[in-house]
Amino acid sequence: MKVSVTSKLFLAILSACVLAAVAMGVAIRTSFEFGFVDFLQEQSASELAALQQELEASYAQHGNWDFARESTQDRPPFDGGPPPGAPPGGFHGDDGNGGPFAPGLGGRPRPFRPPYTLYDANMKRVTSAGPPPPPDAVRHPLRVKGQTVGWIAVAGPNSLINQAEQRFKDRQLQATWIIVGFTALLSAAMSIILARTLLTPIKRIVTATHRLAGGDYATRVPAKGSDELQMLASDFNRLAASLEKAESDRRDFIADISHELRTPLSVLRGELEAIEDGVRRPDAATIASLQSEVAMLSQLIDDLYELSLADIGQLSFEKVPLDLVPIVEASCDVFRERLAAKDIALEFDPDDAHATLSGDPYRLTQLWKNLLENALRYTNAGGRVRLSVTSNDNDIHVDVQDSFPPVPAPLLPHLFDRFFRVDPSRSRQIGGAGLGLALCKHIVEQHGGTIEASRSPLGGLRILVQLPRLHTQHD
Repeated sequence: MKVSVTSKLFLAILSACVLAAVAMGVAIRTSFEFGFVDFLQEQSASELAALQQELEASYAQHGNWDFARESTQDRPPFDGGPPPGAPPGGFHGDDGNGGPFAPGLGGRPRPFRPPYTLYDANMKRVTSAGPPPPPDAVRHPLRVKGQTVGWIAVAGPNSLINQAEQRFKDRQLQATWIIVGFTALLSAAMSIILARTLLTPIKRIVTATHRLAGGDYATRVPAKGSDELQMLASDFNRLAASLEKAESDRRDFIADISHELRTPLSVLRGELEAIEDGVRRPDAATIASLQSEVAMLSQLIDDLYELSLADIGQLSFEKVPLDLVPIVEASCDVFRERLAAKDIALEFDPDDAHATLSGDPYRLTQLWKNLLENALRYTNAGGRVRLSVTSNDNDIHVDVQDSFPPVPAPLLPHLFDRFFRVDPSRSRQIGGAGLGLALCKHIVEQHGGTIEASRSPLGGLRILVQLPRLHTQHD
């Protein structure tokens, strides 16, 4: 049979509470029993001391034990009310409730006297009150003026427990077990409340987890407070948000891939169909157009492949000490003619003759070409592109700026996202696939640097790359 967590928690709390209640009941019962006997022993010792004083005082007054023997002729020894004219030091009395007592010295009444037996100096019984003490009872001497005039034996605590005392003891024990039972019932009620209260957030998380596992990534659970369960709920919400974003990115990625692949394939198919139908002739211009579409398709596949390698950490990097300035300058030389064809001026300003770092020359060349390609595509004719290389003791900064048009400020943080375009309406030939800057970010991060996008003072986009500098003998 399957037992729920609520039942397990309820049984655990209930068992602990019941065990504590039973242990408390046993402890109270044991303490009461031993404490009750100790109380009677202390009371017996006190009564014995007082009785010894009274008997010694009475013997000193009468000079013998005859008064004690004579008292047995009319009533039980030392019981009953005092006869008329009894002296203040007399030995008879009543407590007013039918119980025996003997006035103490000075006539002070004593409400209770333990059972005892009185012996004379020769160990002959004189009188007794109550049940006789056991044969092994200790006999205590009675002394007057330094001489032993008699002996007294008092019954132990077990014989002192009369019916009323036994009933009191039984009622106390019964009350103890009633309290234990009531405590157990109260513990059961509190266990149910605590189990349900503590497990309610867990049940919400379990239910939400089932929905999340079923594909409902919009599932969230309330997270209020600062305890462990609320922290778990917060972590669950972050996990659900991450999965929701990952699912959204996956769908967008598939849609973007489909779109990016469909565009050049559609152009290729259209060109080939036109050749088959005789609309276009397979001349050099047609072949060049087909080659251009194939090149774009090949570049897209290469970018996707490299990004997939970057995702799994398999994009190769062969880092060696190198000077960054010649690499940036060589990339500028490659693009200078293409930029000039679009009437875009290119400025390269290396402030340092040497900017040494540990890097992969192929990947760094790919980085600057992608940045220049982006500037070429998105800078209006008649504009300009400027690159500068500066460094300090720890870092190298490469600043790539272009002129109008600018990128809207809200879109700047998304420039390095895959398939992101500032103008979604741009064609594949004009705007690219939106993978170049994403690959640039990965290359920079693999070199231990950072890349940021902001508004350029020239009116367009500014991309600042920061890379760690390698100290050499030139520094």
